[in-house]
Amino acid sequence: MISAMPLISIIMSVYNEEIYLKEALQSIFNQTIEDYELIIVDDCSTDRTVEIIKSFNDPRIKLIINETNMGLTKNLNKALKLCRGEFIARMDGDDICMPDRLRKQVEYMRLHPEYMLTGCQTRTFGEQNMTWCLKDNPEKLRIMMLIRPVLAHPTFMMRKELIFNKNFCYDESFRSAQDYDLAQRVSEFYPIGIVQEVLLNYRTHKKQVSSKSGSTQFANADRIRERQLERLGVVLDENMRKVYTLWVKEDKNIEAETFCRAQELIHVFCKANDKKNIYSKELMEKTLKEMLFTWFLRNKSMKTMLKLPAICDSISDLPILAKQTAEIIKRKMHENK
Repeated sequence: MISAMPLISIIMSVYNEEIYLKEALQSIFNQTIEDYELIIVDDCSTDRTVEIIKSFNDPRIKLIINETNMGLTKNLNKALKLCRGEFIARMDGDDICMPDRLRKQVEYMRLHPEYMLTGCQTRTFGEQNMTWCLKDNPEKLRIMMLIRPVLAHPTFMMRKELIFNKNFCYDESFRSAQDYDLAQRVSEFYPIGIVQEVLLNYRTHKKQVSSKSGSTQFANADRIRERQLERLGVVLDENMRKVYTLWVKEDKNIEAETFCRAQELIHVFCKANDKKNIYSKELMEKTLKEMLFTWFLRNKSMKTMLKLPAICDSISDLPILAKQTAEIIKRKMHENK
């Protein structure tokens, strides 16, 4: 029996997903929560995608087949308008949900009624294998978005009121990085959070938007970073802009001088924040330094590693460095099990 007002609306946009779609859909139908609707927008697939969706023959599926290709962002907004659930969850046609993903995210959002948007920890598989473990601290997550996105798009769960009462939706000027844009805009007004469990296996392969769009994806993400810098009142010169770009890309084999300049960049951000008071002053420097040292520790140049004393801003950096080192080692050990 279909609920008139389902607890959760799950939205998907699919295009030629026949390779992985059956497994992704099965992971939804294996959920421990059954009170949901699944709204799927097919963007003019030319393979067996629609046939696979229809083969499930589940009344909770609402399939919309586009007459013309619209792209992910417009499809998601189209699906959002049809949502009836108290909560709205995202899912992609190539990822795999853990059986209790929806239940645990709903429980988490009920535990934190002030949160409008949340994600969960993910484990990547396919061409990359790693576990993403971000701390559940809304202010830290907001600060981290000065550098990069923090919530994996297919893990999104939001409250219906965010869309229908607060008038948030995806910005259709973004054909990629639309998730980064939405999460960052939401974080300016409401807390965002992350369930501290791996609830989704995130498949990495060459067909993904992030893999195919390349420079376009980065350019769109840059628009979001630039918007945050403008709000903070930061204008970077050519040299510091180059350092910032290297950092957000987390380039490897970087000279020690670049890491020293990144320390200067942190001071620029913190000084600007002292005037604007946008972010927690207590957390801003620490959070950015955690990100900087994580980048440094992933650097493969032994020559640069030997210049660690010059890269540390002060003795107070050493506990931060030690903590990031321990977390990376712990994560590596977990991934190699």
